[in-house]
Amino acid sequence: MQKNIFIINKSQFGYHTDYYKYCEYLRNEYDVTYLCFDTGHEKLVMQDVKVKYVSNKGSRTVRGVRFILQALVNLFFFKGIVFIHYFEKCELLKHFFPKKKMVLDIRTLSISPNLDIRHRYDTALKNAISYFNFVTIISEGLRGKLDLNLEKSAILPLGADIISTVDKDFGNEIKLLYVGTLNGRNIDQTILGLSLFLENNPENKKLTYDIIGDGDKSELSDLKNLIEQKNLNSIVTLHGRIPHFKLKPFFDRCTVGISYIPMTEYYEHQPPTKTFEYILSGLFCIATSTHSNKELITEDNGILIEDNPEEFANALEFIHNNKNFDSDKIRNTLLESTWKGIIDNILIPILNKT
Repeated sequence: MQKNIFIINKSQFGYHTDYYKYCEYLRNEYDVTYLCFDTGHEKLVMQDVKVKYVSNKGSRTVRGVRFILQALVNLFFFKGIVFIHYFEKCELLKHFFPKKKMVLDIRTLSISPNLDIRHRYDTALKNAISYFNFVTIISEGLRGKLDLNLEKSAILPLGADIISTVDKDFGNEIKLLYVGTLNGRNIDQTILGLSLFLENNPENKKLTYDIIGDGDKSELSDLKNLIEQKNLNSIVTLHGRIPHFKLKPFFDRCTVGISYIPMTEYYEHQPPTKTFEYILSGLFCIATSTHSNKELITEDNGILIEDNPEEFANALEFIHNNKNFDSDKIRNTLLESTWKGIIDNILIPILNKT
């Protein structure tokens, strides 16, 4: 008899990679129901996954109350395990249904540059944790920062699929790829670094840089203006948001993945999804030297840099002068980190014993 799992996540189905993969691999063993906001994106469909949408209209407070009420109504009739991606006031669900089996999942602490905002968020997070019997968290570093009980928590790490099996041609042009949010990631520094590299290597006019992701209007506008200012319109392309399942052509074509995360205290232990995806797809990775990236990057799969344009330009120079990278060797460095392996070997055992 198939077991039931009710996944609660404010992110619209299909637009939070971790949870899309949880559903993809859990549906073989569980009857999966997913509750989320309808944020206006294309509604994706996955066989054997029932998606329930909550309207995203109204003020922040109205939306929040509506989401919690919808969750409570669904929980009243649900029998099985409940898996909750942390959101503000999610502990109310456990308060009203204390006997239901619930796991709280934490993918991040606050990454706001504002110290007061980070403190308020992390304080609310710790309060929510106290209501739940078991917590999963993305990294050992974040578990340590929250001082979680080892017996009542487990590491549920990031993973990736092998999006591309194409062996990359590193002896030809450099083809850069960035996938992720544009908010607060200082992607303008990579464009400035690219411009510096081209000043010293004007023959590299066939180099390309695909940037996939969304951000605030000011972020996008500033990036567009910078690209025009540096005369890089024929080289750098801003694609905007693209669903995960449509990324394969970019991972097939590109040779170098950009995992550019600002080197701040609040990003230090935050594992980057795309570092995994680039490497498992055979792309050489330029990664900033955060603690999490240092755990993943080796001389076989990438290069670590500081977060400034000069270091980015130096990384491009290194790749330009060293073209003997090997896609199979790159993939092999993180083969244990596929989503299927993480869900089969870590998540499902956690759910079975909860």
